Amino acid sequence: MSTPYGAPVSALLDSGLPKGDLLGRFESYLDAQKLVDFLADNNFPVANVSIVGNDLKMVERVTAKLSYPKVALSGAAQGALFGAFVGIILSMFGTGDIFQVITSVVLGMAIWMIFGVITYSMRGGKRDFASSQQVLATSYDVVVGFEHAQAARALAAKLPMRGNFAAQGGGFAGQQPVNPPQFGTQPTASAPTQPAAAGTSEQQTSPAPRTAEEPTQTPDQAARTSYSDLPDGRPQYGIRVDPAQQTPSRVQEPAASPESSDPSSKDEPEKQ
Repeated sequence: MSTPYGAPVSALLDSGLPKGDLLGRFESYLDAQKLVDFLADNNFPVANVSIVGNDLKMVERVTAKLSYPKVALSGAAQGALFGAFVGIILSMFGTGDIFQVITSVVLGMAIWMIFGVITYSMRGGKRDFASSQQVLATSYDVVVGFEHAQAARALAAKLPMRGNFAAQGGGFAGQQPVNPPQFGTQPTASAPTQPAAAGTSEQQTSPAPRTAEEPTQTPDQAARTSYSDLPDGRPQYGIRVDPAQQTPSRVQEPAASPESSDPSSKDEPEKQ
């Protein structure tokens, strides 16, 4: 079973995005349609071509503000067209009197005017404007089957028009990266972090270098510094002496000569 234009019904009822190579991306539907028309004119099997709209958006354009006079005039215009059509049909199968056409126009204007005013009054002022809705896409992709992608790309190169033509091998529909990141997990780099952790542990365990040796005090110095001075600045006990100028308490005696230390040398002259 096929449609009047030769396309099979199964292809029209097939759900899902088309699979193939991305031939080009266009901002306007007319540009994408122009590319498909060019392929059809060059005897390309366009049954393998699809136009896919990206980021569909519903656009509602406000045309005018509604009021009772505008609603009545709009209903009268629509009723006049409908009445004229009915009057012409009746005149073709009747006597063909022009009066019958005029009567149909007047009745159509009255009926549609009354119907429009009643419908507008039932809204209760919630929608006091007229608008037109349209579904648009931000961009349009022309997708070609894998087996005909090379021939379609060769023909598209001959068409001088604006568009972002995809490079050779650009896929479409369902192609995902080999290893997609999982939701809720963060990538970890074990190799770079281990040296950093080791470095921090070494810094924590190793003691800080000693810049200068702490001065040590002798017991005498500690005893001197334990007593406080008098209010006039004099020491409480004794006389203040600078440790640097203080002479050593014990003075080394000169070593005795061997002649003076030998007792036999003193006795020899006496014996003579």
